[in-house]
Amino acid sequence: MARCLLLLSTIAVACTCFTSPSHHWRSRRKCTTTDSFVCSASVQKDDATATSHLSQLHSRFQKYRTQPFHAPNIERVFLLSDLHCDYSENREWLSNLTTTDEVNNCSAEKTMILIAGDVSHDLQILRWTFQTLKQTFAEVAFVPGNHELWLDKAADEGDQCADSIDKIERIIRICVEEDIHIGPVKVGSLWIVPLLSWHHISFDSEPPICSESWGGIPTASRTVRIGADYRKTVWPHPMTPLDDSVAQFMDTLNDVILDFDNIDEWDKDATILTFSHFLPRVELLPEKRYLSLPSLPACSGSTFLESRLRELNKKVSSKTVGDRPIQHLHAFGHSHLAYDLTIEDVRYVHAPLAYPREWEQRRRSLEIGTMAGDQSHRRFPVSIWEKNNNFPSEWLGGWWSKYYTIMQREPHRTKELAPWVARRFKQRSSGSGKVEDFDHVKMEMKHKLQHPSHWSAKGTWYAEKETMKEKKQNAS
Repeated sequence: MARCLLLLSTIAVACTCFTSPSHHWRSRRKCTTTDSFVCSASVQKDDATATSHLSQLHSRFQKYRTQPFHAPNIERVFLLSDLHCDYSENREWLSNLTTTDEVNNCSAEKTMILIAGDVSHDLQILRWTFQTLKQTFAEVAFVPGNHELWLDKAADEGDQCADSIDKIERIIRICVEEDIHIGPVKVGSLWIVPLLSWHHISFDSEPPICSESWGGIPTASRTVRIGADYRKTVWPHPMTPLDDSVAQFMDTLNDVILDFDNIDEWDKDATILTFSHFLPRVELLPEKRYLSLPSLPACSGSTFLESRLRELNKKVSSKTVGDRPIQHLHAFGHSHLAYDLTIEDVRYVHAPLAYPREWEQRRRSLEIGTMAGDQSHRRFPVSIWEKNNNFPSEWLGGWWSKYYTIMQREPHRTKELAPWVARRFKQRSSGSGKVEDFDHVKMEMKHKLQHPSHWSAKGTWYAEKETMKEKKQNAS
């Protein structure tokens, strides 16, 4: 357990894939009082030009607009994200997958898998991954992550993309060629909706670690600038990595590509399974004092994504199946931290394959459902929907989602760092910074486990605990 809690020991390395777009943009000229009129006219002209350009970018993707695909034969839907098939170990694991072993017995023609991004920046590897998945699963749906949008200049011929907009279009074309779903899929009463997204700094709504208490922690904007996303992606003007423009553009592409008009009429017993690469809520990351890079949330998620989820959730939130509210499950990727946590009637699940070294260094923070164990060949993508059982009735796993089911989130504690984080930064003598006593935290968790009425979130864990309690009372 102690080793498990040294989680994110490699996240500072992994954060090279969590950061934002290219340095090729230029910020707009600031106005002075004397030239404000000229500047105002110039900005209006620039805005009109920018709007026209964005409209042209959108028009490029109109031809990929897809009507809902109906897959009535599917009986199980699996989830996996962050495959990172650039690693030979991950490619070997993927090649050996089968849906007909003694643990995951289900005929291939009745299965579907959702891939929530970060397969590879290499388009050849991406295509190979799709072809390999299609040998195991009848249907495959995909959304790109940040790695896919990196421009590949190292390969023999590269990806020949001028910018990351070109790269998105190349990826979509490959999906179409390999029969990979990028639009809504209807499976019985279940709607599966892939959602494009990108991260932005304002996603991080929680206060930073106090700089008077701890030194050496980069600011949010600095974290964006030093990351691989900043260096390896290129976006056309007026998009910039230091505001919301890239994330907003990626969100609006959903309206262009996804045919929402044909899924407005929800069945009376409809459920929703949305999935994206990036995080829709900051609560799906541990608090800053637990992150090896405390400024990581600034390049992890999108508030536009959460707003879109809530709009979709409204379509079924007033309906019921029996005496139980309709469920909405959202699957995501990017953080490499397994999660299963319900927040405001939406269940959020993350099942990463991640990097091979992460399984060696912090396996317990990656384990969830059938993606568990010290032997990689025993791991399997997580089943998140079954024809007769809907979404999983039991909690799937995820150490940090367990933590936040039991413990309150306290982002205001900005002068403390967990022991594994404190070792990386300088405790200022003039400040009031301190190292959190995490052994005490574990003792408090152990105590609260015995008293579910004191838990911070009454999600699937709480329901299981109460059910067990009721069964014991009935038996007595």
